[in-house]
Amino acid sequence: MKKFNLLLLTLLISVFSFQAVYAEDDFTEIGGARFITEEVLEENILPYGVRHTKLDGFTSTSLEGYDADGLGGGSELVVPGEYYPQKVNVLEVPSSDTVRVTAWANLNNHKWTLTTVRGMIFDYESKNPGWKVIGAINGDFFDIGGTGNLPYQTSGAMVSNGEFYKTTAGSTVGFTNDGRTDSVIGNETVQKTEYMKLAVYNGADKIVSEFNIEKINKTPGVNETAVYFGLYDDSHNLVPAVFDGGAGNDCYVVTDAELALPNNADDFYGRGVIASTVPQELGQGQFALVTANEDVKVALDVGVKVRCQYEYIGDYAEATDITGGGDTIMAGGEANLEAKLANRAPRTVIGRKTDGTVVMMVIDGRQSSKGMYGADHTELAAVMKSYDCVEAYNLDGGGSSTLLIRSGGELVVKNSPSDGRERTDANCLLIVVKDPEVEVTVDQMATDSLDFNIDLINNNNHDINELYMEYAGELKQIVDGKVGFSGLLPNTEYKYFLYYRNDENELVRIVSDGKQKTLKRMPKVNGITVYEDGLYYEITVLYYDPDHASIIDIATLYINEKKASFYNGEMRVLKRLVGNRLESLRFEYSYNLNDGKTVFVEIDDLNVEYYRDFEAKIQYIINYVNDYAEKIYR
Repeated sequence: MKKFNLLLLTLLISVFSFQAVYAEDDFTEIGGARFITEEVLEENILPYGVRHTKLDGFTSTSLEGYDADGLGGGSELVVPGEYYPQKVNVLEVPSSDTVRVTAWANLNNHKWTLTTVRGMIFDYESKNPGWKVIGAINGDFFDIGGTGNLPYQTSGAMVSNGEFYKTTAGSTVGFTNDGRTDSVIGNETVQKTEYMKLAVYNGADKIVSEFNIEKINKTPGVNETAVYFGLYDDSHNLVPAVFDGGAGNDCYVVTDAELALPNNADDFYGRGVIASTVPQELGQGQFALVTANEDVKVALDVGVKVRCQYEYIGDYAEATDITGGGDTIMAGGEANLEAKLANRAPRTVIGRKTDGTVVMMVIDGRQSSKGMYGADHTELAAVMKSYDCVEAYNLDGGGSSTLLIRSGGELVVKNSPSDGRERTDANCLLIVVKDPEVEVTVDQMATDSLDFNIDLINNNNHDINELYMEYAGELKQIVDGKVGFSGLLPNTEYKYFLYYRNDENELVRIVSDGKQKTLKRMPKVNGITVYEDGLYYEITVLYYDPDHASIIDIATLYINEKKASFYNGEMRVLKRLVGNRLESLRFEYSYNLNDGKTVFVEIDDLNVEYYRDFEAKIQYIINYVNDYAEKIYR
């Protein structure tokens, strides 16, 4: 009871102190909720002007009647107007035609596969050579229980760079990715093309013609085209499509599609190369086109790549990338008080500032012991307003809420997922850019300096006038593909970053970065001491190796050509195993100075200091006498 009272007193004091420190104008207030930043824990300036911020803050709400910590059970109900600690991670993405916000999902094997955001990043980069991910958040709600015929689909649309993988939609958020200020389109009416669209590619993988697909799994009429594909039943089994070309119709079959995704009977995405003109049963990863349209017949043939998809018109016509979502949190700069999120949970939200900057936010929850309470819809609006957002939309939350950035060449989760690990999700939102292709190699290495060769292989349409490298905190221009740094510490790893200066004299950091160590100092063997008694040789190697460049401490010593090994630079060997007389000592070890080369060293001519048994006995007598005298006169 005393413990509980002390905890309550501490909480009251902290709340009183918190309210006393901040003035009214320090808070962001909207929709009956408040938010204030207490401390910025971390800031990361990422490539292309993307910024990550992690902070401690407090929210309050005017809502009541729900669990304060979002864990359920009603043990602690929220108190309107009381402040609760929060941890918030934010990504700010400038609106541009260079950096894109895109949706992505793991659609391998022609299915939706639940995957961590990290895993989807790897999948995206493997399938989009040259494109790099700067940061990411989780995306849409999804069929988490796998109950759908084709399980684990997102609840809403999924479009990436004009590829309409799923068009069945509810609440929808789209991104124009063209530098405009109204860069986000949210929760408008979704309209699809009347017919699915057939795109035909040339040998350079460019779309050269498009046609309507008037029928789905039905025989085409006069001048019409149909697409056929198998569908999954309620036992998750694919029911193959069986079709007949029909009189006057030509048939084109893709037998090994890049992707054939039968989301439902009215929502299909297919892309691949035509392999046959013979009607056949269509299984997984297959689809067919049957046409009576003479223009389509002219465009199609074996070896031609095609794509079938519905597309959006109307409000989302100019959105290149689209995800499904949930409630509108803010619109027109005001909180949406009709949102249904009247409870606390971990949340993922995406919004827009007036200048077009896209704001991605994750607020952690269900971890009240760590100061992470989660947020209701009014608190979300307060946080987004504090970042000058005028519109915001809720995405999937709870255990799905995840935010990653690329830092030092690695993908790092910056929030605290409430599952205690990264959850597998159906899709995510990625911040991506087609980075200039740059090769970095080391030219010269030393313990205190490094010289690099920098080769710009492909600028990938970036406006590059000059290249720069930042290493060990120093920024230098790259001249004729070379740059060097000095005054460094030995055996020290420094990060490097690459930049370019464009026609507008802006210094732009690119994604490609890395780490490089300076050389280790050269190790040196100074000698060996040998102590001998009646039974053993005790041998110690004396050496200098401040950077642990070698394996001297566990090296090999051949005593009279019999092999023995050091441990921590010492060994004890029975005389009967190697002989009572030392005829020869040969020492072998290797070292690597961080240059990738392992050097093997063999030393025959050793500087050996030798201590015999009688010397040890004399020392023993001296020590005994000294100890005895000390005891007498103590």
